[in-house]
This record gives sequence, structure tokens and C-alpha cells, in this order.
Amino acid sequence: MNYFMNPDTPEQIGLNDFLTKLPVETEYGRKRKEILVPVGEEGRLILEQSYQEIGKIMEEHDRHPGLIKELRKLIHGQKNIRKSLENSMDEQTLSDVELFEIKKQAFAMERVIGYLDRHKAVRFSSITLHPVKWLIELLDPEATGIETFYVYDEYDPKLKKLRSRKAKVKEQVLAEEKQKEKQVIEKLDVKPLWNKEVHIPKDQPEKQEKLQQMGMYLLANETKSHWIYRPIKHELEETLSGLFGEEEVLEQKIRERLSHCIGEKGEELLQNTEALGYLDILLGKVTVAIKYQCCEPEIIDKPMLRITEGRHPGLEEKLKKEGLRYMPVDIEASKGVTLITGANMGGKTMSLKMTALMVSLAQLGFWVPAKEFSFQPMEYIYFSTGDQQSHELGLSTFGAEVYGLKKVLKVAGKKGMILLDELASGTNPKEGYGISKAIVRHLSQESAISIVTTHYDGIGDLPEIRHLQVVGLRDGHLDEIKDELENVDDPSGVFEKFMDYRLKPKDRNDPVPRDAIRVAELMGLPENILENARGYLAENDREKEE
Repeated sequence: MNYFMNPDTPEQIGLNDFLTKLPVETEYGRKRKEILVPVGEEGRLILEQSYQEIGKIMEEHDRHPGLIKELRKLIHGQKNIRKSLENSMDEQTLSDVELFEIKKQAFAMERVIGYLDRHKAVRFSSITLHPVKWLIELLDPEATGIETFYVYDEYDPKLKKLRSRKAKVKEQVLAEEKQKEKQVIEKLDVKPLWNKEVHIPKDQPEKQEKLQQMGMYLLANETKSHWIYRPIKHELEETLSGLFGEEEVLEQKIRERLSHCIGEKGEELLQNTEALGYLDILLGKVTVAIKYQCCEPEIIDKPMLRITEGRHPGLEEKLKKEGLRYMPVDIEASKGVTLITGANMGGKTMSLKMTALMVSLAQLGFWVPAKEFSFQPMEYIYFSTGDQQSHELGLSTFGAEVYGLKKVLKVAGKKGMILLDELASGTNPKEGYGISKAIVRHLSQESAISIVTTHYDGIGDLPEIRHLQVVGLRDGHLDEIKDELENVDDPSGVFEKFMDYRLKPKDRNDPVPRDAIRVAELMGLPENILENARGYLAENDREKEE
């Protein structure tokens, strides 16, 4: 297996949803978010650095509450100029639009550098920003402080002279055009000229000769009812056209020079864009850490995972919208197998998703939504829901599950996490029980941390397995549940309100919870059916004892 997790796992565990809510302000941040990859144990220093930086920004934010908002405002909306920088390094001449974007970003970069200099507690080595005053001076030679780019007169004395001459000639041309317009209007009694043209109706041929005497010529595209005349091009207009051409040649040489100067320091500027993207993602990580009340992960040196009061942000937000309270969960697992049992609505699946999400986030350099979290970085996470099918391979639910298990068992001896939800539930119960117990026994001897949920009784009897049980429905609230069910048409949400999702260690001698029968009773299933169900269970228990 040469992947950290299956392609569909990020969606299943809520990682994609979490990353969608990670705020970024720049195109650099968006790009970095798209290519975030988990860091394994070999990158421990990278992870610890990320955790510490999040913590230091949060501390500085406590001292200066506007810090995060201000930094995000300073970098907001910065476009990706990397291609333009690379072009300048390849001796290509940049356009005015490209020079404008570079200038605009230089101003933003200088403001960020100044702000970080004033808050040295968050001036991390990972955010190395090279000075850009030289770039601002290069692209803003008049020190206007305006972000718009223009080929300024100050770039070349010849340009200034040329533009001055061009302006004078342009004034002369305009003056002559106005004079010509005045003559035409007065002598021929026509409407004011439009686009330097005069339209003469074809039933007034006597005006043609006068127009030609006044320096007008007939256009070839006259209309059916009008002749269209335009002034013959004046000598000054020819001069003006030539000046425009000279100006463009000179401006292009200046653009070439500016592009060359930028290209010489292109590597530094590219590094600045990388640092800006890193800062953007880091601020996003801080924002979600505050939003979801996250804790700093602790990396430990043994194959173990410990979560105290862990929460799944996606489910927590969903329950909050429904007016329900989220119950944090504690999980501790180490090398071998931790088994979780409990009723269907007991949150077992969500505990697995929460665990996978937390480990993934921690290995992406995030703080995690828990009170405490310690772990050893994994080489992979394998998550199986137990109800997936493989349409591509034409496999049933159980076939797809076995196909995935076959692959993951090959690497179960490595440092990884295997999360199996309702193992072997897609086949008949007797065979499912046998296969489940065999797989659990096998995994209990491997190095991977495996957490398995199951409905099958007896799998947790293996001495080497740590068995956790969902607390389930609380006895003291059964009358309340019954009253609520009698007063609602839709029972959804009622049981969740009274369900205790916490996990507690289960001794092999503890009785198996009967939450399913409780739920059936509360929902009003006929008493004779309930009595028979209890009898069958008691009979089954006696057979097992014998």
C-alpha cells in the first residue's frame, strides 16, 4: 500500500469538509491547501514546528486581539504572480498588467513585513520574507504610493521630452480639428461632426465641391441616402502618429529593463510568494483551532493514541443546528486491537471517523478538536465502513471489504492505523462472527493500531484485546424517553438526546447491553414479541456458557 489513506476516506471521515472550511486569503494559500499532504514520523520536527507556530500566534492574538484579522486583511486577495516572475527570470518582457500585479503585491508584502516586525513573536523562520523596498522604488519611481503601474517619465529623460512634444502636437491637431469643424458647420449649415465625419444628403450635391475645397474627402462606404466625408489627414497627424510609435518603442525598452531587474531577484520574490502561502495556511489553521476549541497534539515515541474529550466538528455543528448537545468521547488505543461494541445508534462509527479525522489533521500540522491528544504519527490510515461496495470491481459489500482487508493486512506490521466499522456485517452472522474473530485475533498480533467496531458477541473475549463499550441509553431517563416518543410523530433525535456516547472499558464478565430491546420496547413493539426476544437471548447465552 503506497498511500496514506484510500481516495474516498477523506470524504468519509469529514476531512474534505473540514478543509473546505479552512479559510485562505490568497491564491498561494488556495494552492497550498490543495496539495496538503500528511507528514509521517520522519517529519516530526516539521509537525512540532507547525503546532508551536499555531500556539505562538494564538498567544500573540490573546495579547493583541486584532492580530489575526489584521494579518489576513493585509494578505487578502493577492493573486498568483509566480508565472510572471518565472517569465522575467527567462528574460521575457512583462506586460503593464503583470508589472501592475507585481507592484501591487510588493506594496502588500512590505506592509506584511512591517507588521511582522512589530510582532516579532510571530516572525517565524518558516516565513522568510525578503525586503521589497527596492521593487517598490523600481515600479514607483515618483513615490506616489499608488499601486497602479505606469511607464513613468522618470524612467528616461528622452521619454519625458518625447511625451512633452507629443502633447504639444496633439493640442495643435485638436485645435485644427475644432477649426475645421467650425468651418464646415458654418459654411454648409450641417449638424456637428461626429467621429470627424460629416454626412451630406445625396439630394444636396452642391455641397460636395465645397467640402473638397475645405480639405475633406469622400469615403468609399457612403450610405444609400448620404455621402460621408472625412478631413484629409493633416501633416501634424502624421507627426503625432510617428511620436506615438517612438513612445511605444521607448516604453518597451523600459519594460525590458524593468523585467530584467525583477528577473535578477526573481528567486527571492518566488520565495516570498511561498512564504505568503505558508502564512496564509498558518493563519487558517489558527482560525479553525480557535473556532473548534482545538488542542495542541503531543507526539509520543510509542505506538499509542490517546484522545480526551474528542469531538467531530462536522457532527458537532450538525447537532448544534438541531438543538442537540454533542457528547465528547475519550479513546485510548495502542498496538494491537481495541474493540468497540454497543447499540447501532451508539456512535461507534462516529468515534472511528473522529479518530481518523484527528490523526489526519495532526499529521497535516493542525491542532485537533479535543481537550488532549497524543499520538505517534502513522504511515497510513485504513478506514473501512463495512457497507461500501466496489462498483468498479463488481464486488458486493462483503467482497469489497475483503478486497480492502487483503491489501491492508500486508502492511499491518507497520506503524499504521486500521479502523474497521462493523467488521464482516455484510455476510451471514455465523460466518461473519468466525471471520471477524479470526481477523481480530490476527490484528492483535500486529504492530498497527487497530480499532474495530462489531455487533458480534464474544469477539472481545480474546485476552489480548482491549474492549470498550458504548455506555448507551441511561436508565434514569427511560420514562422521559417514553413520554417524548408518545408526544411526537417523528422519533428522530429523541434517542440521541438521551444516549451516552462515552466509551468505558468492558470486562469480559460484564453482561452484554440490551439497548436494542430497550429501544424496541420504548418504540412500542408488542410485548409478546419482546418477551420472546428476551427468551431467545437468554437461551443463546446459556448455550454459550455450556
